[in-house]
Amino acid sequence: MTEAWELGITEASGLLRRGELSAAELVESVIGRLEATEDSVHAWVHVDRLGARNAARAADDSVARGEFLGPLHGIPLGVKDVIGVRGMPAEGGSLALRGRVASDDAGVVRHLRRNGAVILGKTVTHEFAFGQGTPPSKNPWGAERYAGGSSIGSGVAVAVGSAPGALGTDTGGSVRNPASVNGLVGLKATAGLVDGSGVLNVSHTLDHIGPITRSVSDCAVLLQGMLEPATAARLQEMVLPEAMPAPTRVAVDRGAWAEWEVTPEVAAVLEQALMVLQGLGVELVEVSLPELKMALPASLAIALSESVEHHRELLAGSADKYLRGTRVMIETGALVPREDVQLAHQVRSYLRASLRTAMDNAGVQALVSPTLPSIAPIEADMSHSLTGSTGKDSLSSALMMLSPANLTGMPGLSIPCGFAGGQPVGMHFLGREFAEADLLGIAHVYEKHTSWHAKVPVRR
Repeated sequence: MTEAWELGITEASGLLRRGELSAAELVESVIGRLEATEDSVHAWVHVDRLGARNAARAADDSVARGEFLGPLHGIPLGVKDVIGVRGMPAEGGSLALRGRVASDDAGVVRHLRRNGAVILGKTVTHEFAFGQGTPPSKNPWGAERYAGGSSIGSGVAVAVGSAPGALGTDTGGSVRNPASVNGLVGLKATAGLVDGSGVLNVSHTLDHIGPITRSVSDCAVLLQGMLEPATAARLQEMVLPEAMPAPTRVAVDRGAWAEWEVTPEVAAVLEQALMVLQGLGVELVEVSLPELKMALPASLAIALSESVEHHRELLAGSADKYLRGTRVMIETGALVPREDVQLAHQVRSYLRASLRTAMDNAGVQALVSPTLPSIAPIEADMSHSLTGSTGKDSLSSALMMLSPANLTGMPGLSIPCGFAGGQPVGMHFLGREFAEADLLGIAHVYEKHTSWHAKVPVRR
């Protein structure tokens, strides 16, 4: 018998609307799952049990009156600890902010509440989302393996079922990266689509808040619930297709895979996924986009220089409380010449225009690739350097693949597409601006004809 915590957002929402499940029952089941798994995986930094239970009761009272607040009515969610949630800790994973409590909700959290969501608590992050250090969160597919980018706790929580969905932030892949290694769906939406206020930023022009879920349909529902009313109305409710819309064309640049040092085992999984897409009516178009290699250095110049603005005051008074790796990254940002930053912005404009042109010329809705070059590496063997290593077990290699979406502002979506060495492999779609529905539609049809999203780590 399926327990309530095992339900995805879409399924749980349907049961809630039909009166076959109460929000209180759902929240209690999820809290029970959290308590059963947390000692093993360490996904959470703060759990507001009382607040979640009270919010669930209020949601049930609204249902009794025939009132549904929105697509997330009664759904418990986790929020990465760089995103403000009123009355909850807001430490950003850093000793420098130990004891800090948010006085207000971030914009996206206000939208979640307006749409009925229950905020269960805050999830673990790398310090200030810089990807440095080793947080306590464990990969449920192998505790010794890397569990993802700075939205690590959000990915792990969804993977083990201690939340049906969670929010992360993505500066260079930190939503899509943990989604990939945990066998989940992660979306970095078009720049400006999701309200980014109330966040401890790495880079205010590269950071994006994104959903991590178990399925594409859950991702679409959570995205809708994250948007302000005017934006949601403009996009309208995303109705995911039952079959692949015709024509559907996607681009593939295998030369870039080689440039990114994609391992043979991951490439083999992607080739199988591409065959499935073709069988569903998708036309593959071979392209060559050597300009993609410019994205990482330009992104680093912008991100690190902007990080100085966000940390100058705190770093001046609490430098000894920062992790050395984080401090070095910010201090490096202060040394980036103004001319290099200006050049990086020029590269951003060029890459945005060139990718639009390339997609127009090829007549494609998306560029498809592996999300990451390899399966989740052994954490102890992994390099977190951004400049000294570009091997498959390095943070910079992951950023090389995922940063084009952040730099250009285009949407990027990762979905599970198979396994290699017993570890999940993600397939990534880079799409046109404000065309999230296209990416989600293609991914949804693929998901309906495969079972990868239903694979779960060993129950603990």
